[in-house]
Amino acid sequence: MTAFSKDDRFEVTSVDEDQIAACFPIISQLRPYLTDQAAWVERAEVLRAGGYQILAVWEKNEVIAMAGYRLNDNMIYGRFLYIDDLVTDERKRGSGLGARLLEELQGIGRLADCHYMVLDTAATNTDARRFYQREGLMDLAVGFIKPLNDASAKNLRQYADV
Repeated sequence: MTAFSKDDRFEVTSVDEDQIAACFPIISQLRPYLTDQAAWVERAEVLRAGGYQILAVWEKNEVIAMAGYRLNDNMIYGRFLYIDDLVTDERKRGSGLGARLLEELQGIGRLADCHYMVLDTAATNTDARRFYQREGLMDLAVGFIKPLNDASAKNLRQYADV
């Protein structure tokens, strides 16, 4: 990827295998159950085998925002870009980095002949829902989830009272 044309202080790039660890301080803000950098790297590598890619915003040598995504295909959307993770360092939120990542992701999706850009967020995450709506994403789907074991049920409790 290229540097942002609007702000030379930041650069957005695809993250390669050697840079995954640099994303840990940011992804752990979105996924607080990730408490170990090595476990994050291992998980990201497993996801990468299934098409997961990471786009990061760098300020000097530090990741300050990131998006995990994959190109996918299904009966509902046809070909689409799915955003697994989108997070900006809490110290940098409100600075337009999330919007810039979404803009880059739209471009990636268009180049890959995707019809849609899709993501999920917790129904209780009103700040994120407002942000996504402001950025032109439509709140059209309702998702359902059922934990299949006790550990999964416990993990869900961070998102809602279930």
